[in-house]
Amino acid sequence: MDDQKISKAIRQVRFTLADGHTLVGEVFLNLYEMRHAGPQRVGDLLNGEVLFLPVRVAGETLLVNVEQILSARVAAAAELDDLMTLGERYTVEVITLSGEPVVADLYVSLPSTSCRVTDYLNQPQRFFTFISTKEVIYLNRRFVLAVRD
Repeated sequence: MDDQKISKAIRQVRFTLADGHTLVGEVFLNLYEMRHAGPQRVGDLLNGEVLFLPVRVAGETLLVNVEQILSARVAAAAELDDLMTLGERYTVEVITLSGEPVVADLYVSLPSTSCRVTDYLNQPQRFFTFISTKEVIYLNRRFVLAVRD
């Protein structure tokens, strides 16, 4: 059994947890994603069905409760692809429960009658995707207090 390992990609992520603690570690991604071309992204993992996310921190694996993740930040060079920037671009300010505002771009790629920020925010997903110059930022909808567009 031990010789039947499934190959995974490793991505470094900086998490902010609901209690304000920061956790920097590595997550394990599938090499293929069925909803889009290419490997799985951190956002796919966070918006998937997993309830506890394995994160490798300092040589050990922590199982992190996904519902308690306020944000996940990944280097844009590692995570960003052209599909993530399709649609109408909006620069927004997000006010989270932590009080720290996040200013980043949001891309809305929905039918033409539903291309507003509000349409994107009303989509049924756990984590919203925001893009800054250096990072892809995933914010848990439970901890978003307001969005200024």
